[in-house]
Amino acid sequence: MILFNHIWILFIVVTVINALVLKFRSQKYIKEKPELEPGYDKMVKGIIVYGNIPWIIVGIGNLLQYTTSLIDYLYIKSLNPFVIVFHISILTLWSLAFYWIYFNNGAEFLVKHPGLVRVKGGGFFTEVSPKMIQIFFGLILFSNLIVLSFLLYRLNVIQP
Repeated sequence: MILFNHIWILFIVVTVINALVLKFRSQKYIKEKPELEPGYDKMVKGIIVYGNIPWIIVGIGNLLQYTTSLIDYLYIKSLNPFVIVFHISILTLWSLAFYWIYFNNGAEFLVKHPGLVRVKGGGFFTEVSPKMIQIFFGLILFSNLIVLSFLLYRLNVIQP
């Protein structure tokens, strides 16, 4: 059970590993176009910083004994401050990502930096377009909002 109480540490490690894999994968593109390096570095740092905000909140909540495990974060109606801040951080990150993808040329940035988004079709990795990124991001965000809404509804935070 101790592992489940500290699962947030594993999530931080996995996020950092994913960022490092991205950094490693980007090296071949940087050799071809060195001017892309600042963009790749920005993404890697962004993944490490922003990708870990929710897990740091979970960790602080667990270490300060406001929560006992990751399961506590499913019970929004407990009005636990760390649970609320966790969900606010998720919604804030989704909002920032939405703004970046749709209104701040984030989709174009991802296309310009190959390897950041990889789509496999027919056994091969295919090129992506900004429109494809926006469609996939929109679908993922929509499905996440449905899950969050269901979670809120099932926990009687939203009354029918």
